[in-house]
Amino acid sequence: MSYKDWRVRIDDMLEAINRCMDYVNGLSEQAFMADAKTVDAVARNLEIIGEAANKIPTPVEDAHPLVPWRRLADIRHVLIHEYHSVDADILYRTVLNDLPPLVVQLQAVLEDESLPEGME
Repeated sequence: MSYKDWRVRIDDMLEAINRCMDYVNGLSEQAFMADAKTVDAVARNLEIIGEAANKIPTPVEDAHPLVPWRRLADIRHVLIHEYHSVDADILYRTVLNDLPPLVVQLQAVLEDESLPEGME
């Protein structure tokens, strides 16, 4: 499968989500915030999610408007360009509250057989 295939981008998003959830699994918010390596790992994977979301073709986005494509790309922008204003507690809550429903949404996109393969 070509990396130009949008489905690879969705797979990347799902892998990054799983990594984020693995990283925070079993950690309290305080323990997460005290562990700079884990905070950095979560931030990096959220960047990947946002970058991949930004590469999803418009027809796919339009077919699945409940996926917060723009918001995901905006999170990446903040993590990269406004890194000084990122709070670890927000990252923690994002992983716990926002990523699990996103998994379900992205799996539905992958299962949508009406969408064409290989679009950039």
